[in-house]
Amino acid sequence: MGKILAATCCLLCFAVASAQDTGHLSSGTVISKVICAGNPQQSYALYLPATYSAGKSWPIIYAFDPGARGQIAVEAIRGAAEKSGYIVAASNNSRNGEEAVSTQALRAIWDDTQRRFSINERRRYFAGMSGGARLAVAFAISCKGCVAGVMANAAGFPHGMKPSGSLKFAYFAAVGDADFNFLEFFDLRSELEESGMQFRIRPFEGTHGWAPPDVWQEALNWMDLQAIRAGSLKADNARVKELYDTAMQRASHLLAQNDFLTAFREYQFTVKDFSGLTDTAVAQKEVKDLVADKRLNNARKQETAVAENQRRIILRPSQQMQDLAAGNLSPEDFMALRSNLAVLLRQTQASGAGKDPRLIPTRRALSGLVVEAFEGGQFAISQKKYDIALQFFDLAVSGSDNPGWAYFQRACVYAITSDKKHMLAELKQASSDGYHDVLALNAPEFQPFQSDPDFQEILRAWAAEADSRFHLTAP
Repeated sequence: MGKILAATCCLLCFAVASAQDTGHLSSGTVISKVICAGNPQQSYALYLPATYSAGKSWPIIYAFDPGARGQIAVEAIRGAAEKSGYIVAASNNSRNGEEAVSTQALRAIWDDTQRRFSINERRRYFAGMSGGARLAVAFAISCKGCVAGVMANAAGFPHGMKPSGSLKFAYFAAVGDADFNFLEFFDLRSELEESGMQFRIRPFEGTHGWAPPDVWQEALNWMDLQAIRAGSLKADNARVKELYDTAMQRASHLLAQNDFLTAFREYQFTVKDFSGLTDTAVAQKEVKDLVADKRLNNARKQETAVAENQRRIILRPSQQMQDLAAGNLSPEDFMALRSNLAVLLRQTQASGAGKDPRLIPTRRALSGLVVEAFEGGQFAISQKKYDIALQFFDLAVSGSDNPGWAYFQRACVYAITSDKKHMLAELKQASSDGYHDVLALNAPEFQPFQSDPDFQEILRAWAAEADSRFHLTAP
């Protein structure tokens, strides 16, 4: 992340008086926007447990969504936060992009919450999704001990940063089994194991996004356990036993499903997490038995083979996209690349494909390639290489099962280049494929067309579509 994040420690290390006044903020409900008293330009979504009171100190999670969608982040965590007694504050300003923007957002919500609420200084946590997950890790590394743990969704460590034994925060990562970043966690696992850090990597059924409620509950249970081990949460023997039994049941269920590798890891972590807190003899025996079971070794080989298959699928198309960005991809190779993405899409859309585990690496690879195409298009726009940007977004259309957003991006390029005819055609296609965010039509590139009758017609159509969806879903 850069020099800006290196200053995070200084930004957060200031004295905070005991809290007070919550400003009559409601507990037990998600508040979408709390204005930071020290910086009115900054705000955050908030969840206070229903039993919140200033009479005791509470753990808090600072969450970062890649699109500054604080409420979505809080909604993802709220169920587990209520059950486990955590405050959640998620920035409405921090987003993928400029580091300075996110650093300022953290400073603002940190300052505001520390002054407004009664917070346990030994139980502060960062959480994030995708780029927000990388940001959470970068903040935790930079602030040198200001947080007890990080809960990362859908992305691992920032580029250029690696796990280390010198990092004292606990690390819980959750990733969907069809997430294009899944392969990253395959590599990260060995780095975490070598580092000696306290960690968990929890796969779940899903794509790129915030983890589901049950995984969040597991994450907070695990952080509670780390807090007990660290002495920052009073040990409760009944709670420890309950968590141990839950972990053992989860491992036993995985074993019954013949998921030997995941079960083995679950038993391993159970021994590591609960040793010294409760009797782990049964878990230790399961670890020993599985080590001697050749099916575990076969499962390891299979996991490696799946990862290598995904790398193989990605390799050639990714190289071709690099050539496209450099202006070195021939028209014939571009057509072949687009056809390749379309073939991969058809494979993942075939009848029964969604439940075929053999196609998981294909789905992950294709999702990653579509994201790479989007990023390539955005970078080409920044370089004013508009023809190349259109080609990248064309690739995204070919590989996406929801291509409306890609058509919209093509419309943006045509708007920048003052090509009204093609801009309108792409907007209509975007709408046909399900993308009709009327607010997006307020973007700067569309300003010259705001009074154009044809553009106004599209505005009205998109607004009507949004109104129709509201009436269909409103109670």
